[in-house]
Amino acid sequence: MAFIRVEITARTVKEALAAAAERRQGTNIWADTKLPYLIIRQRAGAAKWTVKAMKTMRVIGDTRERHPEYLSVTDARKAATNTYTELRYGDAETPASADEAPAGWTWADLDREYQAMIAQPRWVNRRMKPPSAGTCNDVRLAFARPSFTALHDKPLTELDRPQIHAARDAIESHRQREKNVAYFKAAMTWAADKKPDESGLIEGADRWWERLTAGDPDTETMHAIEARRAVHRQHKADLDVKAIGAVLARHEAYCRGRTAEDKISPGIRWGLWWVCLTANRRASTVQLRRKDFMAQDPLGEDGWGRAAWPPAAMKAKTAFWLPLPSVVRDVAAGSIKDYTQLVANEHGDWPSAWVFASTRRYGRDADNDDVSVYPNSLNRHIQRMRDADALDGLPHFGLHLVRSAMGDHIAEKVSGVVSSLVLAHTLPQDEGEAAPTTRQYYLTSQRMAEKTTGMRAWSEALIEAYLAAGGTMPVPSEERRRSKLKANPRL
Repeated sequence: MAFIRVEITARTVKEALAAAAERRQGTNIWADTKLPYLIIRQRAGAAKWTVKAMKTMRVIGDTRERHPEYLSVTDARKAATNTYTELRYGDAETPASADEAPAGWTWADLDREYQAMIAQPRWVNRRMKPPSAGTCNDVRLAFARPSFTALHDKPLTELDRPQIHAARDAIESHRQREKNVAYFKAAMTWAADKKPDESGLIEGADRWWERLTAGDPDTETMHAIEARRAVHRQHKADLDVKAIGAVLARHEAYCRGRTAEDKISPGIRWGLWWVCLTANRRASTVQLRRKDFMAQDPLGEDGWGRAAWPPAAMKAKTAFWLPLPSVVRDVAAGSIKDYTQLVANEHGDWPSAWVFASTRRYGRDADNDDVSVYPNSLNRHIQRMRDADALDGLPHFGLHLVRSAMGDHIAEKVSGVVSSLVLAHTLPQDEGEAAPTTRQYYLTSQRMAEKTTGMRAWSEALIEAYLAAGGTMPVPSEERRRSKLKANPRL
């Protein structure tokens, strides 16, 4: 795909015809320097004379001599001048011809097409990138803002910065403004790069959207943002391995005190243990499948298990393995055992694919009869403990804050690189790390030995802190009871 500005001559026409004969990929454009609105537009096996003016593209002839609409360079200039005059001054109304270029997408079209695109796997940097449910939901909510849906009827070629700035400024939240502008820019760039013919955002057009900004927050918002940041920094500084151990001790006591309909499900009870011991994000925790959990890693130390996640389950969309010390392995095994016994007591044999399965029989999708714990359920559990004063006297605890505490501990006791490896962070590109190309194409090792040192250091420190806070090691708690299922008299 190329855009060339040149004085069009017979030689230029030959070059365009050669590109058409070769069926070069994409769209190639030669724009005339004498008549800026006259272009030769080659796509696949055709090279056509086209006028682009007044936010309109119109095909006026063909460069192939045997084509019935063939125009020489001289004739093309005359026809282009007439067409431009008509478009500029509206001297005549002519019906759209079969060869007239499409008007392009409206904002509603791009809204629809972009959301459909990000909901499918994409080919990025020579590898498949799975879709992200979180990003899809974010984009859907951003583009559903009234000030943006009000622009649905606008052709993309008629949108401009003042219109988008007005739509942006109608959004109260500064953070949401940042999201809307970022997603709008991404959608427009995708249309211009991947769908120029369909969208109308052809080569050579001003990419004005790339200069959009979210604007600065007002003074009151600035102070509010800085205040929230200060509180968050203090929470991160206060929460250490000792505090997390104390939270787990309170968590176990809280779970023991709730019975019958108030009982804490196995997925929630053991799920919090898992987050604290691995610092996995909520979403990846509840997406751990039983088939990806090994009680004994055949390549690891004796008594160590392994958990693995496919790219779709990870924020970075790359496969991730984690070595599991025996105490962490037992958390996953305990969740499976308690869930299996609880379901057997209530429903009979009802297997699940998930390590942290929900006791809910059906998901939000009626066809889903195997549901994992919902990520926000772990947050709600913490909030309920807080509301019941079960966490009084302890530093503020949040699931994501565990990542900071664990990362700092491993960085101090082992190394920063190991900390990044365990947390599935992108490694720094310093002299001690492989070059980007090497990492992308040649290094496939999960560096499990280094992760093992980090997981050992953290799990031992956390269990020590937990026991010091008065906790006792967790064990499966579901006991076998008489099934509630009615016996079949025919059997």
